[in-house]
Amino acid sequence: MTNQKNKTLLLSSVCKPFGIKYSDTFGVSSEGSHQIMWAQGVFRPRATTTQWGIDFIAENLKIPTTTLHYPTMSQFIAEIKQGYNYVGIAFVNSTMHKMIPMVRAIRKHASSTEIILGGYGTALGDEIKKYADYICRGEGVSFMRELLGEKVDEPIVQPDITQSQTLFSIPVPGNTGYVFAGLGCPNGCDFCATSHYFKQKYIKFLPDGPSILSAIEGLRGKHPGMDKFWINDEDFLLNEERGRGFLEAIRKSALPPLSISIFSSVKSLSKYSAEELVEMGVDWIWVGYEGKRSGFSKQQGKSCRELFSDLHQHGISVLASMILGFDYHTPEIIEEEFEELISFRPSMCQFLIYGPSPGTPLQKRLEAEGRMIPEIFMNWRKHDGFSLGFEHPHIGQKEMSQIQRRLYQEEFKRLGPSVFRIAEDWLTGYVNLKDHAKPGVRAKAQRYKTDSRSAMTVLPGSKKYVNKKTQAWMDSLQERLAVETGPLTMNENFLARTVVPAMIRYTDFKLRHDIGQQPEFTRKTFRMEKQKKVGGQIFDLDK
Repeated sequence: MTNQKNKTLLLSSVCKPFGIKYSDTFGVSSEGSHQIMWAQGVFRPRATTTQWGIDFIAENLKIPTTTLHYPTMSQFIAEIKQGYNYVGIAFVNSTMHKMIPMVRAIRKHASSTEIILGGYGTALGDEIKKYADYICRGEGVSFMRELLGEKVDEPIVQPDITQSQTLFSIPVPGNTGYVFAGLGCPNGCDFCATSHYFKQKYIKFLPDGPSILSAIEGLRGKHPGMDKFWINDEDFLLNEERGRGFLEAIRKSALPPLSISIFSSVKSLSKYSAEELVEMGVDWIWVGYEGKRSGFSKQQGKSCRELFSDLHQHGISVLASMILGFDYHTPEIIEEEFEELISFRPSMCQFLIYGPSPGTPLQKRLEAEGRMIPEIFMNWRKHDGFSLGFEHPHIGQKEMSQIQRRLYQEEFKRLGPSVFRIAEDWLTGYVNLKDHAKPGVRAKAQRYKTDSRSAMTVLPGSKKYVNKKTQAWMDSLQERLAVETGPLTMNENFLARTVVPAMIRYTDFKLRHDIGQQPEFTRKTFRMEKQKKVGGQIFDLDK
């Protein structure tokens, strides 16, 4: 398409509010921590996960663009009335019911606007054709550039996307910067919507180690002192040449010890020593444990027991993801695999039900076998990881859901709050690495010491919200922290005895009464020349 002069684009997430009482299913949330720690109550860190893809696209176009993250319907309507030529909505299967009213609003209040749908929800196929003029399937920047008549092969620019977090309603110091290394995954697990959405191909945004380091330094230039980063990549380190290039770039840099979070796999991690990961700055890893007999190629390498233990000894926290509902699963086998996983003492866990996402080999197999449950599979809201959408040979729908909820609760009951497991990882890393021969590793150990000490002010006030066994473990952790990092100062003791308990009670009150549980509305503009007045407020976030 050509002749886009003076035209404008609006990109939006789906509208809030979120929650079961707003017709969402249990797994739908604007917070990534919900699917991991929903059973942990007040101990769940809170952070809004924005629809970062729309900002990524906006940053890499020429057309004047506005992005909205979690508007209310009234805010969305006020925005579309400003007269955009195109409006794009990003959604997933389980939020299709939120996308549809937004399309109807556009057709009612801005009938000349052309509608674009994007996000993993577009894998639904012909089901969504009636809601859009254009459907973006695959990588969004190249699709939008081609649609708008812009140069498709222009270099990709890393956007400025950060995330803040709270614990017990208290802001956690330091925002996290997002680095976008690539999209898609070549591992091709049969259930993975991400992998098969991109046809098992990997789209590389940052080609080598120095380019990853450059993206980190770019964010630090915009946010001086930033030292926490999330590298967005489905299996970071799978490409060993790039991973080792990043390690060498970090070694040669003058950066302080970083805190980097990644997705990875047993296969990828087995190529590196834990010490090398520490040098990179990696201290939090999401790993697919899945199931012992699942047979995915990404699970080849070290045993999970060996790998998890080595990582923990080096201060690296592990989120282990387990799948429920493989054909070989019986309630007894699930219990056996759960017990094994718990014995590894993961820092966090996710337990999701095996799901036949549209376009995946799993969906095609189950359809061929006549095992799909239409009232579940065709109810897109239930594509949330918390519903069994096919006939299982050993476990029914209700029983599977009961097993899933119990595992989340049992993990919390037996291992305690994840935030303190992570603090224990840091403390262990400090003790083991403080006298290391390499200066970079010793520097990371000192960061572990500082970070782990922050738990000392929140441990005492937390004990009334856990069982007696967990209380004993927390007391032991507090004692170890005092030995290794020193006793509480007078000011820290005041915080621990008065401020923190009050904030925990406040957080508990908000949770019980559903107060402040919705994501904040964010509006950004890219290349828009004038301020716009929306919903009675003036926003000027022009880039």
